[in-house]
Amino acid sequence: MLDSPPLHHVGIVQPDEDSVTALMRLLGLKEAYRGYVPQFHALCIFTESPVGSPVEFVVPDGGRLQSFNKGAGGLHHIAFEVPDLVELMDSYRAQGIEMLEPEPVKGAGNFICNFLRPAATRGIITEFVQLL
Repeated sequence: MLDSPPLHHVGIVQPDEDSVTALMRLLGLKEAYRGYVPQFHALCIFTESPVGSPVEFVVPDGGRLQSFNKGAGGLHHIAFEVPDLVELMDSYRAQGIEMLEPEPVKGAGNFICNFLRPAATRGIITEFVQLL
């Protein structure tokens, strides 16, 4: 289906901003930017990434992400960068594989995104990102 798409980021759910701050300090990470995604009820904090892919810390304030891992948070998803998200969605749909959302969602950064339904990936939450 895909031709080795590059890793865009790894998403980690945290219960609150204080947890994010403490973990970033522990790991020596610095914030690059943040944004709120209303559709997912989540503040998303991306780290700087001088080499490799950034980490996205997801802090839910409601919705289904708030109960992820019984509210404790943890590794949530891997995200791959694709050149054309709508084309990818159409390709999956033609195979009978549905995405989480019917249309791409504006992400917390300069990108649109969508997720494969976990049933299609045997539980690995996989996001696809198209830069704008």
